[in-house]
Amino acid sequence: MVDILKMNRDKEKILSTIRMRGPSLPVQISKSSDLSPLFASAFLSELKGEEKLKISDMKVGSSPLYYIPGQEAMLENFVQHLNQRERQAFNLLKNSKVLVDSSLEPVVRVAMRYIKDFAVAIKVKYNNEEKLFWKYFIIDDKEFEEIAKDILEGKKRQNDGRKMDLGIIKEEKNEVVNKEKFVENSINIEEKLIEKNEEIIKENKEEGKIKLKKKLQKKDIVKEITKSNEKIIEKDMETEFGKNVKEYLSGKNVEIIEVIYDKKKEFIAKIMTDHIFGKQTHYLIAKDKKIVSDNDLIVALQNAHVEKMPAIVMSKGDINKRGKEYLTLWGNLVKFEKLKF
Repeated sequence: MVDILKMNRDKEKILSTIRMRGPSLPVQISKSSDLSPLFASAFLSELKGEEKLKISDMKVGSSPLYYIPGQEAMLENFVQHLNQRERQAFNLLKNSKVLVDSSLEPVVRVAMRYIKDFAVAIKVKYNNEEKLFWKYFIIDDKEFEEIAKDILEGKKRQNDGRKMDLGIIKEEKNEVVNKEKFVENSINIEEKLIEKNEEIIKENKEEGKIKLKKKLQKKDIVKEITKSNEKIIEKDMETEFGKNVKEYLSGKNVEIIEVIYDKKKEFIAKIMTDHIFGKQTHYLIAKDKKIVSDNDLIVALQNAHVEKMPAIVMSKGDINKRGKEYLTLWGNLVKFEKLKF
């Protein structure tokens, strides 16, 4: 029988720990709260669902940080865990407070979209023209409006032949702006990556072999293309088990949003189901094995937790005794269904 009082006490331990430590990793919370990693992880998921905790987009190692609403500013203590480009974007935004997206270099624009803990995207309509701004996360709306207004009016004054200052763009009076270069720099870098990916995959099929590296000027773009290609190629290699799982889901009117992993005896995907209160996304792990253990459920819940969604485990086999006990305790976060094919 579940001891509700003990569960509430354990959750309060976790909250007290984070109040004292500030943003913390699951392993730190587990140790300080004297709870097993398994239970600490499950309690963190529940507290997140109850909106008593927030989770960072930034990862320290492979884990996010958990913090109490109001501790957002303390996330600055972990900026050293951002990569070089992300730190560059962070420092630029912190110093400028407000930046115009179109004025940034392409690589910085991409990095800005990956530091969601610190960069707040705001669209502003001015003279029937929509502009995307980035606001430093601890700047209040009033200060943002004042700075954005100065930037927009400053750009207007520049049209009259005066000097303008838009944060990182500083143009002198007699300097001629290279419009072609400006347009090129304004192209969304993600569109460039997609085009490069399609080109490389096409060449792979024509030549009959995989070429994951292209000679590009920017090393960061090479890495992104390589990662994307690996995912595309992996998705193209559909297994018999994965095919059967897809057909099973289709028969239950379940939509597959993204296939993450498709191997001989394991299929992982993000799916969407219809509920009485609307559509719900789930992290699905399907396994071709005779017995599903409690550890399988734990791993599924942890992976789903990182993706900020509940987990579903499917298998052709049965679930063991400890797995059933785990489902009794955490059935609101992870479900099990036996595959019938």
